[in-house]
Amino acid sequence: MIITVFSQISIDGKMTLGQGGSSKGLFERFNDDDMQFIHHFRGKVDAIMVGRNTIATDNPQLTNRYEGSSPVRIIPTASLDIPLSAKILSSPEETIIVTTEQARGHERVQQIKDHGKEVLFSGIDQVDFNLLFNQLEQRGIHHIMVEGGGNLNWQMFNLDLVDEIILMQLPIIIGGVATTTLADGEGYNDMAMIKSFNLHAFEARPNYNLLHFKRITVGQPEAFYA
Repeated sequence: MIITVFSQISIDGKMTLGQGGSSKGLFERFNDDDMQFIHHFRGKVDAIMVGRNTIATDNPQLTNRYEGSSPVRIIPTASLDIPLSAKILSSPEETIIVTTEQARGHERVQQIKDHGKEVLFSGIDQVDFNLLFNQLEQRGIHHIMVEGGGNLNWQMFNLDLVDEIILMQLPIIIGGVATTTLADGEGYNDMAMIKSFNLHAFEARPNYNLLHFKRITVGQPEAFYA
């Protein structure tokens, strides 16, 4: 399984405008070529994954609107409180809502199925991502694009599941102590715990800087790649 965290961020690492805000404001800085770049990458992966908060705040379609096919949409949520008005439920593309064994009796399970979407159980009281990715690999899903918010991204990093990071860094400062960053969660206060990546490629584009990082494997020295 290959996990790519793909995100749009400010210079100071923010992903939204304000606490609990939407990321849509950042996309106003992109032109059609920039949007094609995002959707072209979606067309190359097997699945795209975002968290429940992204669905509730941004209500995205998570489709590829240019060349290529649309990826399977995967939404992990232990609480199952996906808005029934969400575009991912009303549009026809394949969608998997991932939840826990404790949620099997939840009325929202049938409501989601009534929209023609699958509910997959993975984990007891929290979504077990290691188990989930094994389940998805058995279905032929081998590359997942994670376009999540700070909490979902944090879980991916904390579990050492991320293989690469692709960032579209906008030349702006947003600020805000509670504004969503690339990785929120608990954070680390021990250098032995941090996650390290190599800068594999960098390109200055008209509206943003493109940064591509790859995970450092055991025994591989940290290095800068121009």
